[in-house]
Amino acid sequence: MKFARFHLFYGLLLFVAFLVTGQFMRRDFPDKSLIDQEFRMLMRSRHIYILLISISHMLLGLYFQPADNRLRRYLQYAGSTLLTLAGIMMVYAFVFETYTVRGFSSASRNALYAALW
Repeated sequence: MKFARFHLFYGLLLFVAFLVTGQFMRRDFPDKSLIDQEFRMLMRSRHIYILLISISHMLLGLYFQPADNRLRRYLQYAGSTLLTLAGIMMVYAFVFETYTVRGFSSASRNALYAALW
């Protein structure tokens, strides 16, 4: 049950990060017509990926049941760890690709692979 609570709390934390990244986009790039549309799509996709990972965590928090089989339980924990790391990586990718690189890097791709594994 502890792991389910962790997923629920972490999902809510990532949802707050989703809201904050939305405010960053609104505040730092208010005139959408002046920025490159490809860059705008890049920002929005990272923003939506944060929401995807957040919702995945919240659903795990509601429905997570540890398996009885030791191998299955180990695989559950490994998958949960990957999904947790994916959340951290995607928030980093949003900040890094939006404010440092101002374009695509492999950070978001790796985060998405970890989330979908």
